[in-house]
Amino acid sequence: MTKGVFVTGTDTGVGKTVVAVGLVHLLKARGLDVGVMKPIATGAKRLNGKWVSEDARLLMEASATDDPYEMINPICLSTPAAPSVASLREGDHIELTNIWGAFKTLRARHRFLVVEGIGGLLVPIDGKLFLADIAKKMSLPLIVVANTSLGTINHTLLTIEAARRRRLKIAGIVLNSPDGRQVIGLLDSNKKEIERLSGVPVLAVIPHIPKEDRIRLRRTTLTALEPLLGLFHQDILSP
Repeated sequence: MTKGVFVTGTDTGVGKTVVAVGLVHLLKARGLDVGVMKPIATGAKRLNGKWVSEDARLLMEASATDDPYEMINPICLSTPAAPSVASLREGDHIELTNIWGAFKTLRARHRFLVVEGIGGLLVPIDGKLFLADIAKKMSLPLIVVANTSLGTINHTLLTIEAARRRRLKIAGIVLNSPDGRQVIGLLDSNKKEIERLSGVPVLAVIPHIPKEDRIRLRRTTLTALEPLLGLFHQDILSP
């Protein structure tokens, strides 16, 4: 029984948070108790005297959880760089035990857990581990978010190859167009080629909607992500 997912991406800025937040909204709309987690974040901003990740904040807002911020985002760094680089720059050692403790608690508290990664699977966390190693220890199926821009076939296949080398389960792919740079007329062809070469289904395609049009963006995103609910056993979606 799937009790959670790990949302990763082919790169930074491809729309992992959009997909994770959208999935949380869809699951909560069906009466499900959903927990959220952003194990590691960089590029955080100062808010009310502490460092806060905008991604983690959006996840908290979507889930309406009363879990403490430090549990949802146990590692929060201000430098906008890979965690290994950011931690060295800030002189702040990354305590992986904080991640595992928070994950264990959140998984026990909630019926379903949506975890959002940082960057892509081979983002270095410390001197030894990559994000993929964290995903593997959590044992949650991956949802891979990829941009629809030129190069997406290569980027997506590289991500899938990295996941398979580490025996990570891949639930499916979401193609997203956060910046509108999709190759005109080739979206459907790219989708089919990714599925043919990887053997992994493209579960959703999110078209580009300007961020300023928030209502339309939210409605379009939720509609596009509806097929993801088919990943989960029916008893998960029953109140």
